[in-house]
Amino acid sequence: IAVTDPNIVYLLQPYAEESGFQTVRSGQETELSQLAQQVQPALIVLQIEPAESVWRQALECLKSDPVTGRIPVVAYSCFDEVSGSPIEGVAGFLQKSVLYSDFVLALEQAGVPVDHSKRENFNSDHKGI
Repeated sequence: IAVTDPNIVYLLQPYAEESGFQTVRSGQETELSQLAQQVQPALIVLQIEPAESVWRQALECLKSDPVTGRIPVVAYSCFDEVSGSPIEGVAGFLQKSVLYSDFVLALEQAGVPVDHSKRENFNSDHKGI
């Protein structure tokens, strides 16, 4: 799972690992497309903030590339939805605070299979974010 924000990597990493994934951090949204081409992650978590436009540019770049365009993107934000409507090119949405069950649901809605065998020892009610 590729993630853009270092704080989100730290917070989502336990969830990703419990779901059978590793996390990779992109330094900035502008580097995301190149990293996604190299790593070809199962999913990209993109932090979005309505006041900034860099995430929209990163999303457009990802979705316009034939290699990265097929990788599902899940938006992560403190807002319910940006502008109150679904975001084109986004397969799922995580709102802060994220429970493990929210994370798994977002993966499954994005079409990413989750390894449930590692969940036995994980507290699914834990709020990591």
